[in-house]
Amino acid sequence: IRVDGRDLRCKVVGEGGNLGLTQRGRIEYALQGGRINTDAIDNAGGVHSSDREVNIKIPLNALMLGGELDEPRRNTLLAEMTDAVSGAVLTDNYLQSQAVSLLERDAALRLDEHANLIRNLERDGLLDRAVEYLPDEEGIAERRNSNRGLTRPELSVLMSYSKMSLYENLLLGKLPDDPWFERDLLAYFPMRLRERYPKALASHRLRREIIATVLTNEVTNRMGMAFCRRMAEELGVPREMAAAAYVVATEVFDAKSLWQAIEALDNKMPADRQYRAHARVSGLVKHGVLWALMQGRNADSIASAIERYQAGRIELEAALPDVLPASYRQEWEVARKSDCEAGIPEALSTRLANTRVLGSLPDIVELSHATKQAFTTVCDAYFQVGEKFSMPWLLASIIALRAEGRWQALARATLRDDAYRLHRNLTERILMHAKRGSPALEQWLSSHEAQAHFACQRIAEIQATDTRDFQALTIVLRELRKLCLLS
Repeated sequence: IRVDGRDLRCKVVGEGGNLGLTQRGRIEYALQGGRINTDAIDNAGGVHSSDREVNIKIPLNALMLGGELDEPRRNTLLAEMTDAVSGAVLTDNYLQSQAVSLLERDAALRLDEHANLIRNLERDGLLDRAVEYLPDEEGIAERRNSNRGLTRPELSVLMSYSKMSLYENLLLGKLPDDPWFERDLLAYFPMRLRERYPKALASHRLRREIIATVLTNEVTNRMGMAFCRRMAEELGVPREMAAAAYVVATEVFDAKSLWQAIEALDNKMPADRQYRAHARVSGLVKHGVLWALMQGRNADSIASAIERYQAGRIELEAALPDVLPASYRQEWEVARKSDCEAGIPEALSTRLANTRVLGSLPDIVELSHATKQAFTTVCDAYFQVGEKFSMPWLLASIIALRAEGRWQALARATLRDDAYRLHRNLTERILMHAKRGSPALEQWLSSHEAQAHFACQRIAEIQATDTRDFQALTIVLRELRKLCLLS
């Protein structure tokens, strides 16, 4: 019996076998509002189980050949690890399916980004959009005009190709050889195996391939299928540098524990609210990646980069929200209250509210090193400068700018980066010219009262008109730039 996708009246289809639907049927059904992935996504658990089985048997077979393990003990060990392997497979497939949902949520807004990814994969010779039933340029224009993005089946296919592309790219570079990833390599295997044969796992002959697979899945599932490629294109860096910066940012900001805490709320609150919380964490990680790539911190090893910033994050979070002046504190309180009212536990709501100011952490750490002043002193000065010159309002206004297309999105990102950079530069200038023991901002203002007053007045004028466009916000940045030039 053959049924067209448009005629299905069920709300959800899960394909337990291969090719229960054709890809054209899936897309047709999805365009009618049906919820469906692809058979490859829904059946990934079987393939993934086989991959893990093979990767586990390779070191065990080597141990058998070396006389350290006999076959009965090996078989017993394999049986004992069944639940651990199935748990890891289910977790990986949960994250991949969630990634499709996160992609679908913003599919219309990110249509240009996804279309650009299709073109890049075609140019690389990895993808034939006609074979995979992805829309041609005319079809993309039609989706744009109707404010629709790619469907779940299309996103599923595109995500698979993007993972293959990133995996191959990582293997060609040196990133999988960084000592940091031995932790991820060992974590790939069940605890029982890690405890008994850590050396055999560390010398696994597919070591690089396993590390590249784990990293590819993590970056793509958490940050989206175009993330590393987009960072590389926008900043002119290799994709592996973007992947390395992602690892540093997730560790410094403790993003994994935040994501896991959000996922623990499954079936306890609306999924869309969870997705919004996910986006908050992902946005912080993205900011950390951009900051690292633009500041040239990529020369550090992953471990040293994490060590440089992690202690500061812990210290800053411990001081929140008490270290924040009024406008920052108000924004923090509003965010926390909103999350609590939505059913997010108090502790998690507090941590999510913290993400609104943690984007300043790298700059504060670098300022502390540059000025040789205590971290707490720099924190106080940084947020006081932000309060004086309305930085929370400025950043919120930049983020709220509507970007139509790739270049407007890049222009918006440039404004945001400039705002952070000018905030840091102004704070550094104020700290460097202040006498120890006195409030730095007050000292600086006493010498530059007229210039500071003019800048604040101009910012207030723009705030009063509620004009939030590229031109008005560029004027605000110009006033901040003028202050940075003062001696």
